[in-house]
Amino acid sequence: MEGVIRILRRFVAATIIISIFLLIFNLVMLCVLVFTENNQSPSPENVVKQVAQSMDKQGDSYRLNENTAELLQHNNAWAMLIGEDGNVQWDYHLPNDVPQSYNLVEVAKFSRYYLMEYPVYAWEHEDGLIVVGYPKKSHWRYQLDYLSDWLESLPLRLILLLISNVILALLISIMIGTRLIRKIRPLVDGVHSLAKEEAVQLDADGIFDDLAQSINSTSTMLQNKTDALKARDEARSNWIAGISHDIRTPLSLVLGYASEMEENSDLPDEQRHQASIIRRQGEKLRSLVSDLNLVSMLEYEMQPLHLKNIRLSVLARQVTTDFLNNGIDDRYTIDLKLTTEPIHIIGDEKLLLRAINNLVLNSMHHNPEGCEIILETALSEEGSKYHFIVTDNGQGIPNEQLKNITELPYSPKRKGTIKQGHGLGLPMVARIVQAHHGRLILESGVDQKGLTAVMEFPIRHQNDEH
Repeated sequence: MEGVIRILRRFVAATIIISIFLLIFNLVMLCVLVFTENNQSPSPENVVKQVAQSMDKQGDSYRLNENTAELLQHNNAWAMLIGEDGNVQWDYHLPNDVPQSYNLVEVAKFSRYYLMEYPVYAWEHEDGLIVVGYPKKSHWRYQLDYLSDWLESLPLRLILLLISNVILALLISIMIGTRLIRKIRPLVDGVHSLAKEEAVQLDADGIFDDLAQSINSTSTMLQNKTDALKARDEARSNWIAGISHDIRTPLSLVLGYASEMEENSDLPDEQRHQASIIRRQGEKLRSLVSDLNLVSMLEYEMQPLHLKNIRLSVLARQVTTDFLNNGIDDRYTIDLKLTTEPIHIIGDEKLLLRAINNLVLNSMHHNPEGCEIILETALSEEGSKYHFIVTDNGQGIPNEQLKNITELPYSPKRKGTIKQGHGLGLPMVARIVQAHHGRLILESGVDQKGLTAVMEFPIRHQNDEH
């Protein structure tokens, strides 16, 4: 909806700007055209004034100079001098239908407008009145009278007129824009639905029918591909789960017989040692199968979560106690920094324990010469996220590998190869955290020494002691 309002706002603004620009442009062009046309030749007032000034009296007759005569001839104009007695004293190309004598009333009439339908212009002369006439219908003459108050208020009237035009343009643009938006809104909603992987079916009519058809076709194609991917992922997950189940039974038998042979004192030491090797490798294989099955279930969101209120500080103590009780190697030390005891999250206890164990084991596997491991809990700076941090001071991981180390092994997104273990540890942790609506953040220390793994979770219950 916000995008639709933005489109309407920009459309209205563009319409108003274009309307104002066109109005100004047309006014300027009108002024230019009128000014250019009126200045292509001398105005009638200038012509009659020049005739009055250029007439020379020679005895009882009058004579025009050549330039003035050419000017009259160029404009197809005629001229005459009316004396004080009302009779024509002199004329130049005077038409036959123009009278030779005039009284005061007739002079008053034609001096402002027309004489026998000829547009005429008069100018004072020392011997009477100079009259210059133009061909019929060549000029329009109107007398315009204005009140002084009206002229003084003209700027304000023009401003009000401009404002009225802007308001009218605004209303028209809103009406047009609203009708356009009604056509665009389903398309915008359809595109948003496509982004959410929802099915879209728009009415393919109106001016955007081809675009609506394209969106419908795209939606159908995406839905088909999504269904195919879901079916493929489900089949892959079911296949992995089936293989894991089929492997467990014979593997349990192998581990059982290997354990019996290892503990059988009647067997030679060499055979008991070989049985021990079989048992350890079988346990690794069982762990690999279990991890592969869990990662597959998490990857395709098929792993059920048993959610409850959990304090991660309690899980940190439990993991540390388990490692110490199982006889952790002297090369490794585990310390706790639990500063946020009361904080709870909603999570699956077994999965979170698995994630913490994997992070600790990851630090041990990548630092065979030993390191110090610290388990820490803390709140984010804004207090809306809960951090469980596992830090070691070992050899660390190069920054170029941190970008894709949480991808599954041998996937196209993971460029580096797996040097130790099966490489499912950190990808599993990342997916466990994602299943809890959080994220895993990996950072190398100074000079790429040591590794810090931060599991960030949203806080659901704060200061809850039960």
